Formats: sequence, C-alpha cells, structure tokens
Amino acid sequence: MTGPDYITFAAKLAATYAEAASCRSAISRAYYGAFHLAKALFDRLEIRPPRNANVHVFIQHRLMNCGYPLAVEAGRFLADLYADRLNADYNLGKKQVESVGYARTSVETAKRIQKAFATCDSDLAALDQIKAGVAEYERKIAGT
Repeated sequence: MTGPDYITFAAKLAATYAEAASCRSAISRAYYGAFHLAKALFDRLEIRPPRNANVHVFIQHRLMNCGYPLAVEAGRFLADLYADRLNADYNLGKKQVESVGYARTSVETAKRIQKAFATCDSDLAALDQIKAGVAEYERKIAGT
C-alpha cells in the first residue's frame, strides 16, 4: 500500500458513492495518501519525524516553514486536509464533510500535494533547499 494507492481509492469512493460514510472515508483516505507521500519525502531527505501521534503536525510545520514555495504550499494543503480528516473521522456534527463535492475537493487537494512532491523530487536543488530549510526551522524552534 502506498500514498498514491490511498489517493486512488479516495477518488473511487468520491466518484462512486454519495453516502455520508463514503464521503467521510474519501476525505480520510485522501489525507492519509497525502500524509504518506509527505512522510516518504521526509524519509528520502533523511528527516526523522517522531514515531507517535505528533508526526502529523511535525511534518506539516516543517513543510510550511522550509522556505521552498512548492513544499510550503503542500504543507498548507496537508494541514487543511488534516483538519478535514479530523472532522470526517471524529466530528459527526460536521455535515459539510458528508457532501460528494467536499470529498472530491479533498481528493483534488491530495492530488495537488502529490504533484508538488513529484515536482520537488525531480529537482535536486529543491530537495536540498527543503532539507536545509527544515534544519534551519528546527534550529529556530530549538533556540540554537
């Protein structure tokens, strides 16, 4: 199973089923597909996130603060998808996540993240800048 596999499955759910549970599931799968793509990028860059629930915010914050515009945007999109995923999975009162349109928008957002990371992967200078930007951000938050 890969990040793109989750995104493909989310797209199938959003395109095929209109039930509330399917929409919520599509949003959740779209997020996890994008998250696993981000995590794989960090693995390639040898950036080691925590192995606990904080990993989600850890990755988002480092992307949003790395200084490379495409990765910063991907980090923002990932944070937005994460918020939607939390609503889809845990907030049954949030009815907006039960619409097919909302689910499809989440899938499209995950695909934008996927495309952004593919673009970064094809540019060694971009990867170097992301890695250096994350290291700088970590120094900043550590106060060193």
